[in-house]
Amino acid sequence: MLPIPTRSALAAIAGAVLLLGLGALTASWPAALFGGTLCVGLALCLAATMPLGRRVRRHRLEFAWWLAHAEPGTGGGAVVPDKPFDVRCFLRHRGAMRLELRDLTPLVPGGARRVDEDADVLSLAPNARTEFTFRLVAPAVGRVVLHGLAVTLPGPLGLFEVPLYFPNPLVIKVLPKAALRARAAPRAVAGLPVEQIGASLSSPAGSGTELRELRELRPGDPFKAIAWRASARAGRLMVREVEQEVQETRYVVLDVSGTMRGGAPGRRKLDFAVEATAAEARRALDAGDRFGLVTVDGRMLAHVTPNDGRPQLLRVFEALLGAIEAVDEDLTEIDDAEVAAVVGGYVRQQDGVDFSRGDGKGWNVPLLVRHVGEALEEVEDRDPPVRASSPAGVVLRRFCRVRGIPLPYRPDPRDGAKGPGLAAALREIGGRSRSPMSIAVVTDFDAIGSLDDVVASAKLLRMHRHQLAFVVPDATTFADPPEGALERTVFGVYARTERRHFHDARAALVPLGVPVIRATGEDSPGLVLARAHRAGRRRAA
Repeated sequence: MLPIPTRSALAAIAGAVLLLGLGALTASWPAALFGGTLCVGLALCLAATMPLGRRVRRHRLEFAWWLAHAEPGTGGGAVVPDKPFDVRCFLRHRGAMRLELRDLTPLVPGGARRVDEDADVLSLAPNARTEFTFRLVAPAVGRVVLHGLAVTLPGPLGLFEVPLYFPNPLVIKVLPKAALRARAAPRAVAGLPVEQIGASLSSPAGSGTELRELRELRPGDPFKAIAWRASARAGRLMVREVEQEVQETRYVVLDVSGTMRGGAPGRRKLDFAVEATAAEARRALDAGDRFGLVTVDGRMLAHVTPNDGRPQLLRVFEALLGAIEAVDEDLTEIDDAEVAAVVGGYVRQQDGVDFSRGDGKGWNVPLLVRHVGEALEEVEDRDPPVRASSPAGVVLRRFCRVRGIPLPYRPDPRDGAKGPGLAAALREIGGRSRSPMSIAVVTDFDAIGSLDDVVASAKLLRMHRHQLAFVVPDATTFADPPEGALERTVFGVYARTERRHFHDARAALVPLGVPVIRATGEDSPGLVLARAHRAGRRRAA
């Protein structure tokens, strides 16, 4: 690696040129002498700096890093958004001379940012191991991939420096904030078991142990529910209605399409929806209920079938992480040829191997695929298979997922598939089930086209006695306030469009007994789906 001049060197070069020019114009030999001497000194410093890179490589500096701690309840090496975490590092110097490294920069493209204020200067003692720490913070749920550490090695007088890079990918999972909450203590209940006792209340007449109310007999009430003594006192037939605690099945259908991804990480509608889903999953599983999740974008991307217990929460988290990092060809905005260019540039920077063609016409894709395929053989990938139009595209896109190389998500669902995709997901999870479930759909109804398919699926679920509710994130509350006149005009048009989508959904779904709830950026993600669950229960009653 060739040395690069520092600011001091650039100032010295400018001064030398100025002195040489002044000496030539004014025939001043002292100015010319000083300028020439300065040029010779710069040349000597450059010559002394050039072998530093080879010398350091010969000393075999060894670099490694790891997550310094994990938060309680996350199950291992993971962190949560907006909470700083430490990455511990060490450099083992096997040489006999002291080294000073500057500008220590972990490469985290599009991920976490540094929040520590320590000086970026590290002194390495000879034949010793030196440890140091970076403090980072992640803005949103997903994966943070630290690809390597970039440093500079200054030469004599600090006029030139040699850039060094230590490639060593480190993958850190960023889980939803619900992962930090301690598990709630099991509730002692006296109700009758239905599959398993949970903490969700139902009110079947004539069963259970806790009296809820006495009311008049209605058509369909069982004969055994009649309270004969109360009926004799009231002079009309009365029914005893009691409550029992049963295990309930809760589902969340999460829209992860491009319309949910606009904005800065941490302030997107999708980030809010992911946190809300994780909080609802934690609440349901801690209560002893069953929880299931479906992520949708024109098609079902992931389906976590309903279950209970701690392992189910981890499965939900994995599905949410997979929804954030999509690499499938039908979900991203670039084709396989463009993915090859992205991966080729990464491999050239990370591994120092150039697979570009000598004629400048693209990349040698077969050799590139072979190279990344060998790297993937060492990685255990439990995620769903990657969708691509060619076998080479499958390998390259899987490499992007494993290494955390972001691919641009397409902004809008293709061919109006958003509405049919949501409707198909609802039919899949509720159309065949005879046991009533509580289903919440989180979507912005943007680019959904016609609501006919969604309404038809909602009618089917209501016929099967499922509780159904829709939660609609209001995009205007997640975006930064507009500044200029043009931004305010565009923002106003966008706000009217969002309101129209919300009102159209309410007009179509509320008459069916399906509540449509507006969620804002000021709402607590942990309470939104609980509110939707209660609203769906009231409508179904």
